[in-house]
Amino acid sequence: MNRNEFVKHTQKILIARRDALRRTLAGDIGMLRSQHEETVGDEIDAALATEQSELRSQMASFETRELTQIENALDKIRHGQYGRCETCEKPIGPPRLKALPYATECIQCARREERQTASGPRHSPVNRIAAFTGEDEESAPDEALEEIG
Repeated sequence: MNRNEFVKHTQKILIARRDALRRTLAGDIGMLRSQHEETVGDEIDAALATEQSELRSQMASFETRELTQIENALDKIRHGQYGRCETCEKPIGPPRLKALPYATECIQCARREERQTASGPRHSPVNRIAAFTGEDEESAPDEALEEIG
């Protein structure tokens, strides 16, 4: 399969997935609205309804993000930019595009990004007293309190 055939085939797959996501999202939104309008029996029913509503809301959020990625990929196809890494501008390999048709980075750049994100700075504690390591137990807490105040 040459590049043009591959892109046309991928475009058909993306359009089919986009249409399916649109239908699913319409159903999810309708169900969330109808659940919101229903009255609930007891506390257990209310807890179950809240849990189901939260799960549907999370799924709708995930589907919306995927739909946005698909729309961006279709836009790139229309403009002849599909299949190029946004980071290094090299072609994205067909196996990656076949597995993830809306990929925006080649596998090397995606892996580099994942490593950088995984090894990035950890979240620091909210307050400096919680970060106290105990090196100078007599003066460090007072100094930390002075910095905060």
